[in-house]
Amino acid sequence: MSGRTIKVLPDTDIVEVRYAGEITYRSRIATLEELERMLPDGGLHRLLINYTSAWPASERDDPAVAEFGAKLGRVPFARGARIALVNAPLDLDSQTATVSTHAGFSFRQFHERALAIEWLSETA
Repeated sequence: MSGRTIKVLPDTDIVEVRYAGEITYRSRIATLEELERMLPDGGLHRLLINYTSAWPASERDDPAVAEFGAKLGRVPFARGARIALVNAPLDLDSQTATVSTHAGFSFRQFHERALAIEWLSETA
């Protein structure tokens, strides 16, 4: 069983997505779609995606992997944003690096949530 929460961190404009359990690329696509629905027209400026309590699905779904990469590369809410990945699977880290330039956001991978929040809180 997998799960996900999406919340704004108190006293910040940082949106945190926290995954738990086995995470598929279909669930990642659903998260992007949920963020699109819930965010204001101006999008977001800071996004923290926390995989600390999650692990990749045991079976790879290549069509979903491709669909996720394509969707991540064109989501309008991410343009100009900072995105921090905490304990993300290696394939997701490299896929995000590939699309970040085209999509217009900057991202970094972290192993500690506090360091990710610190980086996200910096003014550009």
